[in-house]
Amino acid sequence: MLPASLLAILELSMLLLIGKLGEEGFSALKLTPFVGAIFMGLIFGPGITGLFYPSPYVSDFIDLGIVFILFMAGVEENKGSAERRRPAIIGIASFIISYALLYVIFLKIGFGPTTSSILSITLGMVSAGPFSRTLQEISFGSLTEKNRSLLVEVLFIEISAVVLFSFFAIGAISSIGSVLYGTLKLAIALTIIILFGKYALSRILRFVESKFRTWEALFTVIISMILLFGFIAELVGFNSAIAAFFLGTFTSDYISDNAYLLEKLRALTYGFFEPMFFMGLGLYFVKISPILLYTGLIAFALSIFVKLLSSTITNKFLNSGLIKNFFAISHKGGVDGAILLTALQLGLVSSGTYSFAMLAIMLLSIMAPIGFTGRTPLVNPKSLPSAKFVTFELSKTTAEELSMVLPTVAVEWDASAEEAVRKANDLNARVLVVIDAEGKPIGFANVHDLFRIVSFGQGDTLIRDTFLLPVPTVKTGEVAANVLNIFKVSDAQVVAVVDDKKKLVGTILEREILRFILKEGKSG
Repeated sequence: MLPASLLAILELSMLLLIGKLGEEGFSALKLTPFVGAIFMGLIFGPGITGLFYPSPYVSDFIDLGIVFILFMAGVEENKGSAERRRPAIIGIASFIISYALLYVIFLKIGFGPTTSSILSITLGMVSAGPFSRTLQEISFGSLTEKNRSLLVEVLFIEISAVVLFSFFAIGAISSIGSVLYGTLKLAIALTIIILFGKYALSRILRFVESKFRTWEALFTVIISMILLFGFIAELVGFNSAIAAFFLGTFTSDYISDNAYLLEKLRALTYGFFEPMFFMGLGLYFVKISPILLYTGLIAFALSIFVKLLSSTITNKFLNSGLIKNFFAISHKGGVDGAILLTALQLGLVSSGTYSFAMLAIMLLSIMAPIGFTGRTPLVNPKSLPSAKFVTFELSKTTAEELSMVLPTVAVEWDASAEEAVRKANDLNARVLVVIDAEGKPIGFANVHDLFRIVSFGQGDTLIRDTFLLPVPTVKTGEVAANVLNIFKVSDAQVVAVVDDKKKLVGTILEREILRFILKEGKSG
C-alpha cells in the first residue's frame, strides 16, 4: 500500500493535467476556458464518476489556490479603480439592487437567511478578471470611455460583494450583538490590511529589492507575506483569502510596476493554482441529478432576470447601453467561485446549494463574454509586452549609466568631414553628435551624408558647415527609461547625455539599450 502523501502527489499531478486539458478543450470549442476545468472536475469528481475526491491534501492546494487567485485579483483587477467616482457609485448601487432582489426571492422560495445571503452575493456579484480579459480581447489595450466606465462599475460590484461576504466569513450572521462584534472585527482587520499593504509591505519589498538585487528573493518575500498574512487573518477570525484580496489591492501599484515580479506571480497563479483551483471547484459537486440541474437552471434564470432589472435601472445613469451593461455585470469567474467554496467550507451553505449555484455560475461564465463580444474569450491573461520589461529594466538606471555601455559617438564641430567619417568607422557608428568649443551638443550628423561629401572631393569641409539634425538631450541623472520615449516620438538616432552645464557626458544609441538589457550578469 502506497503512503497517502505519495498518492496525493499522483492525484495532484493528474488533477493539474486534467484541469488544463479541460481549459484547452473549452478554448478549442470557443467557450470560456476555466469553465472547462470546472467541468472536468465535475466529470471526474463525485458529481459523475467519483474517480477523484477533494482529499485533505488536494483541499489544501485548492485553499492555497483561492488565496493566490484572490491576491492576483486584487493586484490586477483593482488598479486605478477609484479614478471614476460616478461608475464606482453606480457599481455599488447595482450590487445592492441585485443582492436585495435575489435575497427576497430566495427567502420566498424557502431558503434560510444565511443561504439566501450567500446565494445573493455570489449570483449577484461580478468577477472583474474575466470581464477585463473580455475588454482586452476587443480593445487590444485601448479602452473606450464607455468600456472604462463599465470596468470601474464591475470592479466596485466585486469589491462590494467581497466586503459583504467578509461579515459572513467572520461569523456575523445570527444576532445584533454578533453583527456589531463582526463589524468591529471586520473594521479592525481591514484597517490592519490597509495599513500593512499600503505602507509596510511596499517598503519591505523595496528594501529587499535594494539589498538582494535578485527577483527570486523578492518573489520569495511576497509569497511568504501572502501566506503569513493569511495565517494571521485566520488567527484573528478573518478569512485568509479575503485578506489576500485586499492585500493585493493595496500592493497593486508596486507589483504592477515591477514587470518581472508580476510575471512570476502570474506564472505561479495561472500556471499552477488556477487550473488546480477550478478543477477543485468541480470536485465539490454532489451527485448530479435532474432536480439539481433544474435548480441550477432556475438560479441561472433568476440571476439573468435580476441583472437585467438592475442594468435597466443603473444604465440610466451610466449610459453605456442596456445590453452591454447587462452582459458586463454578468461575467463570472474566480472570485465568486472562491467565495462560494469558502462559504461551503465554513458551513454557510450545503453541498447541494453549492452545486446548483456553481452550475449557474458556469452558465453565466459561458454566456457573458459571448454576449458582450460575440467572439471567443481570452484563454489566458495577456503576457506583458516586451517593451514593459525593457522599460522596467531601464527604470532603475540613469541615463549616464546607460550611455557608458558603448563609447561616446561624438566629434568636435571644427573637425573635417573626412576626419568625422574615419572616427565613425572606428566607433562602428552611423551617427555622430557634434559638440561646440565648450563641449555642448549642437546637433548630430548622419555618417552616410558625410561619406557622400567626402566622395564628392569635399572631405575638408568642416562638420559644423554640413547639414546637422537636432539632437535630443537628457540630464545625467534622468531615468534611462525616458530615453525610450524620445526614440519613440522622434526620428533621432542618438540621444546626448549632458550635465548641469549642458556639456556632453555621453551618448545613447538605440542598440545601446539592447546591449544593456542583454549584458551578462543581469538578474531576472
